[in-house]
Amino acid sequence: MSNDLSRRPWSLDTAAVITTDRVRIASMRWVGATTAAHACTVEDKNGEIIWRSLASGANFVDETFPDADFDGFELAVIDSGVLYVYYG
Repeated sequence: MSNDLSRRPWSLDTAAVITTDRVRIASMRWVGATTAAHACTVEDKNGEIIWRSLASGANFVDETFPDADFDGFELAVIDSGVLYVYYG
């Protein structure tokens, strides 16, 4: 699978710069981490951490509701699973 930016929410499973534009993020949900200590880290275009999570085990799920604007959006690390990003 690869990142799907064609619909809402974004479905991300590969580390990449998603946008350098200002974006409003309503929520993020990381699902399907496979192993304890797998990480998911999101940064803005300046390398500032927006959100970070570490899985406690298989089938880990974590969710956050920042409802805030960020200068860019980069999925810096995703060791396993999929990050769903609700934006706009």
